[in-house]
Amino acid sequence: MEKILVATDLSARSTSAIQFAYKLSQLKGATLIIVHVYHLLKPKSWRPHRFENYRQVRREFILTKLNKFLDRIFSSIEAPAVNFEIDLQMNPNIVTTILRCVAKHKCTCICHGIQGRGRLKKTIGASANKIIAKSPVPVISVPSFYKTKTIDSICYASDMNNYQKEIKKIVEFVKILNVEIKLLHVVFPREIMLKATLLEARLFKRVGVVVKVKYALRTSANTLIEDIDLAIRKIRPSLVVFFINKSKHYLNSILYSSTTEELALFRKIPILTYKK
Repeated sequence: MEKILVATDLSARSTSAIQFAYKLSQLKGATLIIVHVYHLLKPKSWRPHRFENYRQVRREFILTKLNKFLDRIFSSIEAPAVNFEIDLQMNPNIVTTILRCVAKHKCTCICHGIQGRGRLKKTIGASANKIIAKSPVPVISVPSFYKTKTIDSICYASDMNNYQKEIKKIVEFVKILNVEIKLLHVVFPREIMLKATLLEARLFKRVGVVVKVKYALRTSANTLIEDIDLAIRKIRPSLVVFFINKSKHYLNSILYSSTTEELALFRKIPILTYKK
């Protein structure tokens, strides 16, 4: 059975990610693996047995807190129950621990929250770009502002390099979901593109499903991500898909930039990222 990992720091900011992962698990018939990573510092004056007793007490406390946190979230979701497992991990390195859990449970994707800095420096939100960069599986980043809704359309923002290979991965991801797929490409000046109808026919022949093609013009007044955002606002998809280059993925520089608050793309729409 397919497994989806969702990471939570027990803050309200991670609620949207859990709700989205729950909904996706229900649609895919997948098991939800809920991971929470915490860390305890051992006082130098404590003997090992004293710290071990303290560690066990804290683990039970955190587990109880996590279960209550999940009960509040799940009770508000009007959807059939899904199978889920809790994996509580004590480790100072959040990103490494989450990726180890992916391998341990053989998860097919990660779902986590973004824009959640919190009081701690190392929260799930602050680690989002590292998880995207290092994850061996696709990552779904869910904005803390996101309101759970029906997943009925996907927009694949493409640079048109290897788009036929990439679209196959998207089709595989949504194969049991009843969703509309749209390919968005921002056209640069002097860039020559196939007519949308011809490209749609080529894609249908290649993957066997209907893919609508949308072109948007590149404008010098905006950054590329702002042009993508403007096009996304018009398309209004349930999910946006990017394929990123591990060595220099462009989401890294804008996930927490000052302009993020103005981009609908990072406020209201979950983002699915794959490695090129």
